[in-house]
Amino acid sequence: MSNTEYSKLKLLYLYHYFRTHVDSETVEGGTTMSSMLAYLNEKTGTEFERKSVYSDISRLNQFARSMGFCNESDDWISLEGKMYYRGQIEGDLTSDEAKLIVDAINASDFVDSGLTEKIKAMYPAYFKKEYNSIVPHDGKMGHKTMMMINIIRSAIDDNLELVFEYGYQVASGIRGASLKSVSPLGLDFKNSHYYLYAIDNEYVKEVEKPRDAIKSYRLDRMRKVTLGNGKKYIALKGNKDDVLKDYAKDSIGAYTYKNNEDRFIQITLRSNDTKMLLKAYSEIAEKLKTKLISDKFDSGEVKFGVTAALVPTFFQELFLVSMYKGVTMTIDDEEVKAKFIEHLKKAEKECI
Repeated sequence: MSNTEYSKLKLLYLYHYFRTHVDSETVEGGTTMSSMLAYLNEKTGTEFERKSVYSDISRLNQFARSMGFCNESDDWISLEGKMYYRGQIEGDLTSDEAKLIVDAINASDFVDSGLTEKIKAMYPAYFKKEYNSIVPHDGKMGHKTMMMINIIRSAIDDNLELVFEYGYQVASGIRGASLKSVSPLGLDFKNSHYYLYAIDNEYVKEVEKPRDAIKSYRLDRMRKVTLGNGKKYIALKGNKDDVLKDYAKDSIGAYTYKNNEDRFIQITLRSNDTKMLLKAYSEIAEKLKTKLISDKFDSGEVKFGVTAALVPTFFQELFLVSMYKGVTMTIDDEEVKAKFIEHLKKAEKECI
């Protein structure tokens, strides 16, 4: 039936079929002529002859060679026995890469989980079997969050001041927020969170160079984000990308827990100064995943748990928390407490 209205579209349907339904990496990823004919019939309602499909495969191979999908001496689509296979196209995601992206999205608290379904739809050959990440992720990025990101990106592109409230993230929401005026430079995504790199417009008055006033702001600690005045924007001198790369490298914490067992450690912080208590809690919550057990910030106490290994970087974080003025820390794990004291004594001995 070569004269049907779908005969000319058949080649495009076959191209789409091989790109999305045939896995280029596994022996089980091939297809048969019967499967191709059934797919074409499903899409067009027309039964095509095998001979016409053979001709189309020959055309697709010619097209693939001209586009650099394969070597000039090879076929993109090959026949082995009764099975048809396709080669990998340069620039395509591999099966492992596609699944890695899905895993990364599922592990993030900040990325719309609906994005995983789009990736699966783009590469159905890689996700024929039900594929679920170990980490469940059913959340959706809210409309307000999307709007906030759009406002921030507009401010970065147009060199506009940003004004927002910035506080401390706890289970009940943002607490202890204060007003910020910044000159936004760029967005970064790390440790499952978006961060805004920006010049603090107030702090810049206290330093020699604007680059010394760059700070990072976690987006889930921001609220009421609005565009400010372009005249108040403070520009960096030199290459902005290079400055931001250097800043980002310096701000990344190293928590490598190789060959160490994680454990759940319960910690209680107390202070008569609510804002100082929020700062101390935020210090550790930004670096480690915390589970809030008792939220009594207004009464001067917060109890939470962290999952961590007993490595130097963890004890360094505990030390930073213990340095907040007026904040006391109780560790409900005798071994952790003893090791922390050992680290403190060691630091005291090594201090010159």
